[in-house]
Amino acid sequence: MAKKSKDKEKKKEQTSSSTDWQTILKWAYIIGGLVAALAGAFSFQNEILTWVLVLIGVLVGLFYINTEDLTNFGVRYLLLAAVYSTLIAVPAIGIYLTGFFGGFLTFLGPIALATLFMWFWKKHLAPLMPSN
Repeated sequence: MAKKSKDKEKKKEQTSSSTDWQTILKWAYIIGGLVAALAGAFSFQNEILTWVLVLIGVLVGLFYINTEDLTNFGVRYLLLAAVYSTLIAVPAIGIYLTGFFGGFLTFLGPIALATLFMWFWKKHLAPLMPSN
């Protein structure tokens, strides 16, 4: 009986730890996207900020985005890219909207690439690995 309760506690602790990381990565995705979009809208360029956002994007792509949703993620990315390319025609605010969407697209690029890598790994490479 005591062994079952210890196993339950250990499983609950692992689930809690996983949930904590998922929450952290979710907030990193939201804040990173917002920072990238605002930096794009106001034409703010900083090499350190760029590398930090790329790192956050790669981590989010590897550990947060569901690889089974890759097709839908790709469609949303391409749709956003199409909207981005037509926004410059909007008078007065087009340049800010284009910068906003361009910054967000730049943040989504590393996420999409890392998610694609994880999908390829799970689909094609992981089954080839020997299991213990």
